Amino acid sequence: MTRIPIEEEYGFQHWIWETPDSFESAVENFASAVNDEKFYFAGEPDRLNIGGKWTKVEYDEYIRAIWETGVHGHLHTSNDSYINRNRTEEV
Repeated sequence: MTRIPIEEEYGFQHWIWETPDSFESAVENFASAVNDEKFYFAGEPDRLNIGGKWTKVEYDEYIRAIWETGVHGHLHTSNDSYINRNRTEEV
């Protein structure tokens, strides 16, 4: 199971995306979903159609998840949505 904390810019919300995919596969699926130049995200994780479980969390839990997982993501538009690994070792 891969956990990815993601901040949503439009709605100022924070999410934890849990997916059975590997980190690399999750990043590829995410990148494909946000690739359309008209893409924007506004609080509807199912609209991404990339599976997994999305849980809205408070800011403190989001920050804790970044420290625990070593990754974070950002959802906004196609040109600034991403998932980054903050450290190289697996957690």
